[in-house]
This record gives sequence, C-alpha cells and structure tokens, in this order.
Amino acid sequence: MSPRLHPVGASLADARAAEGGRRQAAPLLRTSRIARVVVFAAALGLLTAARAQIELIGVLVTPARSSFALSEAPGRPASWHALGDNFAGYSLDAFDAKADTLTLSQPGRVLRVRLKDDAKIKDARIEIAGTLQIGGTEKIEINRATLLLDQENFYPLPGGLIFRVKPTRLPDDTSHYDCAFERPGADGRPEKKSLRVIALPNQPFGIQVGDFGFSFNPLSN
Repeated sequence: MSPRLHPVGASLADARAAEGGRRQAAPLLRTSRIARVVVFAAALGLLTAARAQIELIGVLVTPARSSFALSEAPGRPASWHALGDNFAGYSLDAFDAKADTLTLSQPGRVLRVRLKDDAKIKDARIEIAGTLQIGGTEKIEINRATLLLDQENFYPLPGGLIFRVKPTRLPDDTSHYDCAFERPGADGRPEKKSLRVIALPNQPFGIQVGDFGFSFNPLSN
C-alpha cells in the first residue's frame, strides 16, 4: 500500500491559519488580564475608601490619658481607644488638640480624621470639664469631654465604670443632662445610678446623690 500524501499547500495554509488565530487570541488575553487588574484595583480602591470613612466621634481628656471614640463608618457604633491602640487596621499615632485632628497610620498610609460635628445643626456639640465623684472618696478629673446634643454619650472610666450623659437643649436655652453611672455588680449584672440636671446657659452645673455625683463647667457653647 502506498503512503498517503498530504498536499503541501494545504499544510502551509493550515499553519498560517493557526498562527493567525494565535495572533488574534493574544490581544484578547492581554485585554482579559488588563480587565482583571482594573477590577482588582477598583476593589482595592473601594476598600481604601471604606476605611477612609473612619469617624472621630468624641474626645475624653483626663490627667492620666486621652481617649477617642472611633467609628468604622457613619452610623456604626463607636468604641473608645487611646494613643498607641489599634483600630480598623490603623494605629492611633497622635492627636492635635488645636485642630481636633487624630492621626492614624498603617504601613504605607496615613489617615487624619477631624472631630465630627454636624454642620447642618447649630451648636451640635458642646464641651465640658470638671470632676466626677465616685464611691464617696474617688474623684476623676475631666480636662475635656465632648458631648453630642440629643445623643447618649458614654465614657469608659477606671474600674469598669461607664459614665453616660445625654444633653438636650430646650427652646429657652436651658439644657437637660440625663446622666447615669454604670458599673458591673457582684452578680455580673450592671448597677446603674441615674441622675438628671437642668442647667442655665453657659453656667456650671452639677449634682450629688449618695456616693455619686459630678460638677462640670462648659468649655464651649
């Protein structure tokens, strides 16, 4: 039996067709790779933007330390942290009290966050300084505490104590301060002592009920 012979012209045509297909496929592959890179970069950008939404909600300054209430995004619950702590992958590095700006960092990135205030609401934030009286003998000096109006503000204190205060400004410019001292009880359930104070505009205010009390002066109005 004689061997089959393939036309040389047909083989060359097939080879050229295959080469042309590879050349056409190469740009498509490059385009696909570029598209994947673009999608990855966009996702990374969205992640960075999301982390850039960190909010500084409040500041508490005592002689012992400064603490900052931070939220990962608008509307999310806040938690308190001190300089040197970590939050949402960032380290708390420094606080500029004059500019009310907290500097956070992570490798290759620095983030500066200003103290939140609602520009749509006049006097949305007030600041106070004074003394907390706890247990009849312990006093905690407060150099500066920021309060958002019409919201419950909470401040962690030594010994697991939490001080909560909700200021409300009335049409006659007087302010109501609904306050509470809260700490873990012997049975594990929180013990709470609630207090209410009505204060005149720009005037000191305070109250003492049993072993708990406070005295504050407004720093700003």
